[in-house]
Amino acid sequence: MKKNFLKIIHILWFWGVENPIKSVFLFLTSSLLVNAFLQLYFEKSNPNSNILSIWDALWWGIVTVLTVGYGDKYPVTGFGRMAAVLLMLSGVIGIALITARISSFFLEESLNKRRGVLDSEKVKNHFIICGWKEEMEPLLLDILTSNTELKDKDIVLINNASIEQMDELRGNLRLKSINHQHGDFYLENNLKKVIPHKAQKILILADESLNSKGERPTLTEADARTIMTAMTLNNIARGVLVAAEILDPAMDQYLYLAHVSEVIYSRKYSQLMLAKAASRTGLTSIFHELLDPEGHARLITEPIPKALVGQTMKDLKNWYFKNNPDHFVIGLLLNSGNTVIAKEKALREAEKTPNIKELVEKLKEVKNMKFNHPIFAPVQNTPLHEDHLAIVIVVDHKAQDLGAFV
Repeated sequence: MKKNFLKIIHILWFWGVENPIKSVFLFLTSSLLVNAFLQLYFEKSNPNSNILSIWDALWWGIVTVLTVGYGDKYPVTGFGRMAAVLLMLSGVIGIALITARISSFFLEESLNKRRGVLDSEKVKNHFIICGWKEEMEPLLLDILTSNTELKDKDIVLINNASIEQMDELRGNLRLKSINHQHGDFYLENNLKKVIPHKAQKILILADESLNSKGERPTLTEADARTIMTAMTLNNIARGVLVAAEILDPAMDQYLYLAHVSEVIYSRKYSQLMLAKAASRTGLTSIFHELLDPEGHARLITEPIPKALVGQTMKDLKNWYFKNNPDHFVIGLLLNSGNTVIAKEKALREAEKTPNIKELVEKLKEVKNMKFNHPIFAPVQNTPLHEDHLAIVIVVDHKAQDLGAFV
Protein backbone atom coordinates (compact mmCIF):
# COMPACT_ATOMS: atom_id res chain seq x y z
CA MET A 1 0.00 0.00 0.00
CA LYS A 2 2.81 2.37 0.95
CA LYS A 3 4.69 1.57 -2.27
CA ASN A 4 1.59 2.25 -4.39
CA PHE A 5 1.03 5.56 -2.59
CA LEU A 6 4.62 6.62 -3.17
CA LYS A 7 4.34 5.58 -6.82
CA ILE A 8 1.26 7.78 -7.27
CA ILE A 9 3.04 10.71 -5.62
CA HIS A 10 6.05 10.13 -7.91
CA ILE A 11 3.86 10.13 -11.04
CA LEU A 12 1.95 13.24 -9.97
CA TRP A 13 5.20 15.05 -9.17
CA PHE A 14 6.78 14.50 -12.58
CA TRP A 15 3.45 15.19 -14.30
CA GLY A 16 3.36 18.56 -12.58
CA VAL A 17 7.03 19.47 -12.97
CA GLU A 18 6.96 19.28 -16.77
CA ASN A 19 4.36 22.05 -17.06
CA PRO A 20 3.86 25.13 -14.81
CA ILE A 21 0.07 25.12 -15.25
CA LYS A 22 -0.05 21.47 -14.24
CA SER A 23 2.09 22.31 -11.23
CA VAL A 24 -0.38 24.96 -10.06
CA PHE A 25 -3.30 22.60 -10.65
CA LEU A 26 -1.53 19.89 -8.65
CA PHE A 27 -0.79 22.39 -5.86
CA LEU A 28 -4.43 23.51 -5.59
CA THR A 29 -5.77 19.96 -5.77
CA SER A 30 -3.37 18.78 -3.07
CA SER A 31 -4.29 21.74 -0.87
CA LEU A 32 -8.00 21.00 -1.26
CA LEU A 33 -7.65 17.32 -0.46
CA VAL A 34 -5.36 17.84 2.55
CA ASN A 35 -7.56 20.64 3.91
CA ALA A 36 -10.72 18.58 3.40
CA PHE A 37 -9.34 15.77 5.55
CA LEU A 38 -8.16 18.27 8.17
CA GLN A 39 -11.56 19.99 8.30
CA LEU A 40 -13.36 16.69 8.67
CA TYR A 41 -10.96 15.63 11.41
CA PHE A 42 -11.34 18.88 13.39
CA GLU A 43 -15.06 19.53 12.77
CA LYS A 44 -16.88 16.19 12.87
CA SER A 45 -16.73 15.86 16.67
CA ASN A 46 -18.15 19.35 17.29
CA PRO A 47 -21.96 19.32 17.78
CA ASN A 48 -22.31 22.77 16.14
CA SER A 49 -20.37 21.74 13.02
CA ASN A 50 -22.04 21.76 9.58
CA ILE A 51 -19.16 19.92 7.89
CA LEU A 52 -20.20 16.34 8.51
CA SER A 53 -18.68 14.41 5.58
CA ILE A 54 -15.72 14.50 3.23
CA TRP A 55 -18.03 15.85 0.50
CA ASP A 56 -19.07 18.73 2.75
CA ALA A 57 -15.39 19.50 3.37
CA LEU A 58 -14.55 19.36 -0.35
CA TRP A 59 -17.53 21.58 -1.25
CA TRP A 60 -16.51 24.15 1.36
CA GLY A 61 -12.88 24.01 0.12
CA ILE A 62 -13.84 24.59 -3.55
CA VAL A 63 -16.11 27.60 -2.90
CA THR A 64 -13.45 29.03 -0.57
CA VAL A 65 -10.57 28.69 -3.08
CA LEU A 66 -12.70 30.19 -5.87
CA THR A 67 -13.74 33.06 -3.52
CA VAL A 68 -17.43 32.30 -4.04
CA GLY A 69 -18.25 31.81 -0.34
CA TYR A 70 -21.85 30.59 -0.29
CA GLY A 71 -21.82 30.41 3.52
CA ASP A 72 -23.77 27.17 3.74
CA LYS A 73 -20.68 25.32 5.05
CA TYR A 74 -18.00 26.80 7.28
CA PRO A 75 -15.62 25.67 10.08
CA VAL A 76 -16.55 26.48 13.67
CA THR A 77 -13.56 25.13 15.58
CA GLY A 78 -10.32 27.02 16.13
CA PHE A 79 -8.14 24.43 14.42
CA GLY A 80 -10.63 24.23 11.54
CA ARG A 81 -10.44 27.98 11.02
CA MET A 82 -6.64 27.90 11.14
CA ALA A 83 -6.69 25.26 8.41
CA ALA A 84 -9.18 27.45 6.50
CA VAL A 85 -6.73 30.37 6.57
CA LEU A 86 -4.04 28.15 5.06
CA LEU A 87 -6.44 27.08 2.30
CA MET A 88 -7.38 30.69 1.57
CA LEU A 89 -3.71 31.61 1.23
CA SER A 90 -3.18 28.60 -1.03
CA GLY A 91 -6.11 29.71 -3.20
CA VAL A 92 -4.80 33.26 -3.52
CA ILE A 93 -1.31 32.01 -4.40
CA GLY A 94 -2.65 29.42 -6.88
CA ILE A 95 -4.96 31.88 -8.71
CA ALA A 96 -2.16 34.46 -8.80
CA LEU A 97 0.23 31.89 -10.32
CA ILE A 98 -2.29 30.91 -12.99
CA THR A 99 -2.95 34.57 -13.87
CA ALA A 100 0.78 35.27 -14.01
CA ARG A 101 1.36 32.23 -16.22
CA ILE A 102 -1.35 33.26 -18.67
CA SER A 103 0.03 36.82 -18.82
CA SER A 104 3.55 35.46 -19.25
CA PHE A 105 2.39 33.26 -22.13
CA PHE A 106 0.95 36.17 -24.11
CA LEU A 107 3.92 38.40 -23.27
CA GLU A 108 6.34 35.68 -24.39
CA GLU A 109 4.41 35.25 -27.64
CA SER A 110 4.65 38.99 -28.31
CA LEU A 111 8.38 39.15 -27.47
CA ASN A 112 9.15 36.06 -29.54
CA LYS A 113 7.41 37.60 -32.51
CA ARG A 114 9.50 40.77 -32.19
CA ARG A 115 12.69 38.76 -31.70
CA GLY A 116 11.88 36.49 -34.64
CA VAL A 117 11.65 33.23 -32.71
CA LEU A 118 9.91 30.73 -35.03
CA ASP A 119 8.06 27.56 -34.11
CA SER A 120 9.82 24.82 -36.07
CA GLU A 121 6.71 22.63 -35.85
CA LYS A 122 4.44 25.19 -37.51
CA VAL A 123 6.72 26.97 -39.99
CA LYS A 124 6.97 25.49 -43.48
CA ASN A 125 6.73 26.64 -47.12
CA HIS A 126 7.84 30.09 -46.01
CA PHE A 127 9.83 32.64 -48.00
CA ILE A 128 13.15 33.61 -46.43
CA ILE A 129 14.87 36.89 -47.29
CA CYS A 130 18.49 37.23 -46.12
CA GLY A 131 19.93 40.73 -45.82
CA TRP A 132 18.64 44.29 -45.70
CA LYS A 133 18.02 47.09 -48.20
CA GLU A 134 17.52 50.79 -47.58
CA GLU A 135 14.33 50.55 -49.64
CA MET A 136 13.15 47.39 -47.86
CA GLU A 137 9.49 48.36 -47.58
CA PRO A 138 8.83 48.98 -51.30
CA LEU A 139 10.82 45.83 -52.13
CA LEU A 140 8.62 43.72 -49.87
CA LEU A 141 5.46 45.31 -51.23
CA ASP A 142 6.57 44.52 -54.80
CA ILE A 143 7.29 40.93 -53.78
CA LEU A 144 3.77 40.58 -52.35
CA THR A 145 2.23 42.21 -55.43
CA SER A 146 4.16 39.95 -57.79
CA ASN A 147 3.30 36.81 -55.77
CA THR A 148 -0.42 36.99 -55.05
CA GLU A 149 -0.39 33.65 -53.20
CA LEU A 150 2.32 34.87 -50.80
CA LYS A 151 1.15 36.47 -47.53
CA ASP A 152 3.13 38.72 -45.19
CA LYS A 153 3.01 36.05 -42.46
CA ASP A 154 4.84 33.68 -44.85
CA ILE A 155 7.85 36.00 -45.17
CA VAL A 156 10.79 35.60 -42.79
CA LEU A 157 13.51 38.26 -42.75
CA ILE A 158 16.94 37.50 -41.29
CA ASN A 159 19.23 40.49 -40.87
CA ASN A 160 20.58 42.97 -38.31
CA ALA A 161 17.67 45.40 -38.54
CA SER A 162 16.79 46.99 -35.20
CA ILE A 163 13.46 46.53 -33.43
CA GLU A 164 12.63 50.14 -34.32
CA GLN A 165 13.26 49.47 -38.03
CA MET A 166 11.06 46.37 -37.91
CA ASP A 167 8.30 48.21 -36.06
CA GLU A 168 8.41 50.90 -38.72
CA LEU A 169 8.23 48.21 -41.41
CA ARG A 170 5.26 46.52 -39.71
CA GLY A 171 3.55 49.91 -39.54
CA ASN A 172 2.48 49.19 -43.11
CA LEU A 173 -0.72 47.12 -42.81
CA ARG A 174 0.38 44.84 -45.66
CA LEU A 175 3.52 43.93 -43.70
CA LYS A 176 2.15 43.83 -40.14
CA SER A 177 2.58 40.03 -39.75
CA ILE A 178 6.04 39.73 -41.26
CA ASN A 179 8.54 37.62 -39.28
CA HIS A 180 12.05 38.71 -38.32
CA GLN A 181 15.13 36.87 -37.04
CA HIS A 182 17.80 39.24 -35.79
CA GLY A 183 21.44 38.38 -36.45
CA ASP A 184 24.11 37.96 -39.11
CA PHE A 185 22.35 36.01 -41.85
CA TYR A 186 25.56 34.40 -43.15
CA LEU A 187 26.19 32.51 -39.90
CA GLU A 188 24.97 28.92 -39.83
CA ASN A 189 23.52 29.09 -36.31
CA ASN A 190 21.36 32.07 -37.25
CA LEU A 191 20.28 30.52 -40.55
CA LYS A 192 19.12 27.36 -38.79
CA LYS A 193 16.77 29.46 -36.64
CA VAL A 194 14.65 30.31 -39.70
CA ILE A 195 14.23 26.62 -40.63
CA PRO A 196 15.63 26.94 -44.19
CA HIS A 197 15.17 23.24 -45.09
CA LYS A 198 11.38 23.72 -44.88
CA ALA A 199 11.31 26.94 -46.89
CA GLN A 200 9.62 27.34 -50.26
CA LYS A 201 12.30 29.70 -51.54
CA ILE A 202 15.22 31.73 -50.20
CA LEU A 203 16.33 35.13 -51.51
CA ILE A 204 19.79 36.42 -50.59
CA LEU A 205 20.14 40.19 -50.97
CA ALA A 206 23.33 42.17 -51.46
CA ASP A 207 23.30 43.37 -47.88
CA GLU A 208 23.21 47.10 -47.09
CA SER A 209 23.11 46.81 -43.29
CA LEU A 210 25.18 49.41 -41.49
CA ASN A 211 27.92 48.19 -39.15
CA SER A 212 28.57 49.44 -35.60
CA LYS A 213 30.38 52.48 -37.04
CA GLY A 214 27.41 53.35 -39.25
CA GLU A 215 29.26 52.29 -42.41
CA ARG A 216 27.68 50.41 -45.30
CA PRO A 217 29.51 47.26 -46.46
CA THR A 218 31.69 47.54 -49.55
CA LEU A 219 30.73 45.69 -52.74
CA THR A 220 33.28 42.99 -51.93
CA GLU A 221 31.96 42.60 -48.37
CA ALA A 222 28.36 42.39 -49.57
CA ASP A 223 29.24 39.72 -52.16
CA ALA A 224 31.29 37.78 -49.60
CA ARG A 225 28.25 37.65 -47.28
CA THR A 226 26.07 36.45 -50.16
CA ILE A 227 28.53 33.70 -51.11
CA MET A 228 29.00 32.55 -47.50
CA THR A 229 25.23 32.34 -47.07
CA ALA A 230 24.77 30.41 -50.30
CA MET A 231 27.45 27.89 -49.36
CA THR A 232 25.95 27.39 -45.90
CA LEU A 233 22.47 26.89 -47.35
CA ASN A 234 23.89 24.34 -49.77
CA ASN A 235 24.80 22.25 -46.71
CA ILE A 236 21.74 22.75 -44.52
CA ALA A 237 18.94 23.29 -47.06
CA ARG A 238 19.80 21.24 -50.14
CA GLY A 239 16.89 21.04 -52.53
CA VAL A 240 15.41 24.43 -51.62
CA LEU A 241 15.26 27.05 -54.38
CA VAL A 242 17.81 29.80 -53.71
CA ALA A 243 18.09 33.09 -55.58
CA ALA A 244 21.06 35.35 -54.82
CA GLU A 245 21.93 38.93 -55.72
CA ILE A 246 25.55 39.52 -56.73
CA LEU A 247 27.17 42.89 -57.36
CA ASP A 248 30.37 41.75 -59.06
CA PRO A 249 29.50 39.37 -61.96
CA ALA A 250 32.97 37.82 -61.72
CA MET A 251 31.95 36.31 -58.36
CA ASP A 252 28.99 34.36 -59.75
CA GLN A 253 31.08 31.19 -60.18
CA TYR A 254 31.06 30.69 -56.41
CA LEU A 255 27.28 30.93 -56.35
CA TYR A 256 26.96 28.29 -59.05
CA LEU A 257 29.32 26.05 -57.07
CA ALA A 258 26.88 26.46 -54.16
CA HIS A 259 24.06 25.33 -56.50
CA VAL A 260 22.20 28.64 -56.42
CA SER A 261 19.19 28.33 -58.73
CA GLU A 262 19.04 31.98 -59.84
CA VAL A 263 21.77 34.62 -59.83
CA ILE A 264 20.62 38.25 -59.93
CA TYR A 265 23.15 40.66 -61.46
CA SER A 266 21.55 43.87 -60.17
CA ARG A 267 24.36 46.32 -61.02
CA LYS A 268 24.91 44.67 -64.41
CA TYR A 269 21.21 44.99 -65.21
CA SER A 270 21.33 48.72 -64.46
CA GLN A 271 24.32 49.15 -66.76
CA LEU A 272 22.64 47.20 -69.55
CA MET A 273 19.46 49.25 -69.24
CA LEU A 274 21.45 52.47 -69.57
CA ALA A 275 23.32 51.07 -72.55
CA LYS A 276 20.08 49.99 -74.25
CA ALA A 277 18.56 53.41 -73.63
CA ALA A 278 21.52 54.95 -75.41
CA SER A 279 21.34 52.63 -78.42
CA ARG A 280 17.69 51.65 -78.91
CA THR A 281 14.50 53.65 -78.48
CA GLY A 282 11.74 52.34 -76.21
CA LEU A 283 13.46 49.23 -74.81
CA THR A 284 13.55 50.61 -71.26
CA SER A 285 9.80 51.27 -71.43
CA ILE A 286 9.22 47.71 -72.63
CA PHE A 287 11.31 46.19 -69.83
CA HIS A 288 9.64 48.40 -67.22
CA GLU A 289 6.17 47.43 -68.38
CA LEU A 290 6.99 43.72 -68.33
CA LEU A 291 8.63 43.79 -64.89
CA ASP A 292 6.37 46.28 -63.11
CA PRO A 293 3.93 44.37 -60.82
CA GLU A 294 1.32 47.04 -61.56
CA GLY A 295 1.89 46.91 -65.32
CA HIS A 296 -0.75 45.76 -67.80
CA ALA A 297 1.63 43.28 -69.40
CA ARG A 298 3.54 40.92 -67.13
CA LEU A 299 6.41 38.56 -67.86
CA ILE A 300 6.01 35.28 -65.95
CA THR A 301 6.97 31.61 -66.06
CA GLU A 302 4.44 28.80 -65.70
CA PRO A 303 4.74 25.01 -65.40
CA ILE A 304 4.00 22.97 -68.50
CA PRO A 305 0.52 21.40 -68.16
CA LYS A 306 0.92 17.71 -67.31
CA ALA A 307 -1.21 16.71 -70.29
CA LEU A 308 1.30 18.39 -72.64
CA VAL A 309 4.50 16.81 -71.27
CA GLY A 310 6.04 14.83 -74.14
CA GLN A 311 4.28 16.92 -76.79
CA THR A 312 5.68 19.88 -78.76
CA MET A 313 5.97 23.64 -78.61
CA LYS A 314 3.24 23.89 -81.23
CA ASP A 315 0.82 22.00 -78.97
CA LEU A 316 1.70 24.33 -76.07
CA LYS A 317 0.90 27.44 -78.10
CA ASN A 318 -2.37 25.94 -79.28
CA TRP A 319 -3.29 25.03 -75.69
CA TYR A 320 -2.68 28.59 -74.49
CA PHE A 321 -4.56 30.08 -77.44
CA LYS A 322 -7.57 27.92 -76.57
CA ASN A 323 -7.50 28.07 -72.74
CA ASN A 324 -5.72 31.35 -71.92
CA PRO A 325 -6.03 33.78 -74.82
CA ASP A 326 -4.42 36.56 -72.75
CA HIS A 327 -1.25 34.45 -72.31
CA PHE A 328 1.33 34.59 -75.08
CA VAL A 329 4.13 31.98 -75.02
CA ILE A 330 7.45 33.43 -76.16
CA GLY A 331 9.84 30.69 -75.06
CA LEU A 332 10.85 27.90 -72.70
CA LEU A 333 12.94 27.85 -69.54
CA LEU A 334 14.99 24.65 -69.59
CA ASN A 335 16.09 22.63 -66.56
CA SER A 336 14.16 24.79 -64.13
CA GLY A 337 14.12 24.48 -60.35
CA ASN A 338 16.83 23.57 -57.89
CA THR A 339 20.07 22.62 -59.63
CA VAL A 340 20.93 19.83 -57.17
CA ILE A 341 17.59 18.06 -57.63
CA ALA A 342 17.58 18.61 -61.40
CA LYS A 343 21.10 17.19 -61.81
CA GLU A 344 20.39 14.18 -59.59
CA LYS A 345 17.24 13.45 -61.59
CA ALA A 346 19.13 13.74 -64.89
CA LEU A 347 21.82 11.35 -63.59
CA ARG A 348 19.20 8.78 -62.60
CA GLU A 349 17.68 8.98 -66.08
CA ALA A 350 21.10 8.67 -67.72
CA GLU A 351 21.95 5.58 -65.66
CA LYS A 352 18.95 3.76 -67.12
CA THR A 353 20.73 3.64 -70.50
CA PRO A 354 22.06 0.07 -71.10
CA ASN A 355 24.48 1.09 -73.86
CA ILE A 356 27.85 2.23 -72.46
CA LYS A 357 28.53 4.62 -75.33
CA GLU A 358 25.14 6.29 -74.97
CA LEU A 359 25.59 6.40 -71.19
CA VAL A 360 28.90 8.27 -71.53
CA GLU A 361 27.29 10.79 -73.91
CA LYS A 362 24.37 11.35 -71.57
CA LEU A 363 26.70 11.83 -68.61
CA LYS A 364 28.55 14.49 -70.62
CA GLU A 365 25.22 16.17 -71.32
CA VAL A 366 24.40 16.16 -67.60
CA LYS A 367 27.79 17.69 -66.80
CA ASN A 368 27.22 20.49 -69.32
CA MET A 369 23.59 21.14 -68.37
CA LYS A 370 22.55 24.77 -68.17
CA PHE A 371 20.00 25.34 -65.44
CA ASN A 372 17.15 27.84 -65.71
CA HIS A 373 18.29 28.44 -69.28
CA PRO A 374 15.85 30.46 -71.45
CA ILE A 375 15.22 29.71 -75.14
CA PHE A 376 13.12 32.24 -77.03
CA ALA A 377 10.97 31.39 -80.03
CA PRO A 378 11.89 27.67 -80.08
CA VAL A 379 10.99 25.75 -83.22
CA GLN A 380 7.51 24.26 -83.38
CA ASN A 381 8.62 20.64 -82.94
CA THR A 382 10.66 21.30 -79.76
CA PRO A 383 9.68 18.55 -77.26
CA LEU A 384 8.28 19.55 -73.87
CA HIS A 385 9.66 18.08 -70.64
CA GLU A 386 8.28 18.23 -67.10
CA ASP A 387 11.24 20.33 -65.92
CA HIS A 388 10.50 23.01 -68.54
CA LEU A 389 8.66 26.21 -67.74
CA ALA A 390 6.73 28.26 -70.28
CA ILE A 391 7.93 31.87 -70.63
CA VAL A 392 4.72 33.81 -70.94
CA ILE A 393 3.61 37.41 -71.39
CA VAL A 394 0.23 38.01 -69.72
CA VAL A 395 -1.67 40.98 -71.14
CA ASP A 396 -4.61 42.72 -69.47
CA HIS A 397 -6.37 43.98 -72.60
CA LYS A 398 -9.13 45.75 -70.67
CA ALA A 399 -6.74 47.80 -68.54
CA GLN A 400 -4.19 48.45 -71.27
CA ASP A 401 -4.01 52.02 -72.52
CA LEU A 402 -5.47 51.88 -76.02
CA GLY A 403 -5.31 55.64 -76.38
CA ALA A 404 -1.78 55.29 -77.73
CA PHE A 405 -3.23 53.84 -80.93
CA VAL A 406 -5.38 56.89 -81.64
